[in-house]
Amino acid sequence: MFLKAPKFWYQIPVNENLKKYLKPISNIYKYFAKVNYSLPYRYKSSKSYVIAIGGVTIGGSGKTPVVASLCETLSTTDQKAAILSRGYGRTSNKILKVDNKIHTFKDVGDEPLLLSEYCDVFVSADRRQSAIMAEESGHTLLILDDGLTQRDLQPDAKIVVIDSSQGFGNGEMLPLGPNRLSFDILKDINGIALIKLSKYESVHMITDNIPKNIPLIVGYFEEDFSKVKEASCFVAFCGIGYPQKFFNSLEKRLHIVEKIEFPDHHPFTDEEIVDLVDEVQRHGAGLITTEKDLCRIPKRYHHLISTTSIKVVWENPMEIAGLLNL
Repeated sequence: MFLKAPKFWYQIPVNENLKKYLKPISNIYKYFAKVNYSLPYRYKSSKSYVIAIGGVTIGGSGKTPVVASLCETLSTTDQKAAILSRGYGRTSNKILKVDNKIHTFKDVGDEPLLLSEYCDVFVSADRRQSAIMAEESGHTLLILDDGLTQRDLQPDAKIVVIDSSQGFGNGEMLPLGPNRLSFDILKDINGIALIKLSKYESVHMITDNIPKNIPLIVGYFEEDFSKVKEASCFVAFCGIGYPQKFFNSLEKRLHIVEKIEFPDHHPFTDEEIVDLVDEVQRHGAGLITTEKDLCRIPKRYHHLISTTSIKVVWENPMEIAGLLNL
């Protein structure tokens, strides 16, 4: 079941009535998050170097483009890289190497389909099993997508991803806020990847809330509108963790007449796409979404929908290998 992020997660100050009832639950959540994070790992690889990438918040931190960019950046090393993903949202429980020519999001999840364009991706609920499969294929550098909270496979390095537009939301833990981890729990991380919306964005408000003793690498999103079909206006829709970031990026370049949100990782039905097409015709507009959402839309509708994509550009890519001790 996929849910939409509540608006109050990003509203400051926090509503006092919500705080009264939800703060005690957040305190309980934080206690168990800390307990889980302190549990021993079930497996330590002796054949590969393991990097865990993850966010502090639920959804929308930009970790998918960060993982893709790290694959490209680390390809300059002499190690063969692979991504290990749990394949969130898929209906299969098989351990699979992703093949985007035959697999769908139901087989492997939407993010693994996207990431398979950058390097080999292996999916399994148990990262130990997917690590063994990757190592048997000759991979010696394993990147754990959303790998900070799992305890199956011990990382050699950990990177926390922070999106400048999302930050830490209202600063509260689940369910009062969007945060599932906090820096007083994450005491063993190697660094923070702070991703800005644009090259010249100021991020002092975010960096003021980051511990000064943790190394920081900075990048920014670069958007690609080359696949956008020509239209005078657009109906925009998405089912991602932080939809407002997508809508804001579109409004800088395009005339958006309607914005429609779906739950994160939402599997689109024929009826929903037909409704969206009807809405587009009513406005005389084009239809636009993200590349990740397109993975969850039946291919027979793809020709009707424009997409944008983003990549991460690092301000100093040479810092990354040093930060990861590679």
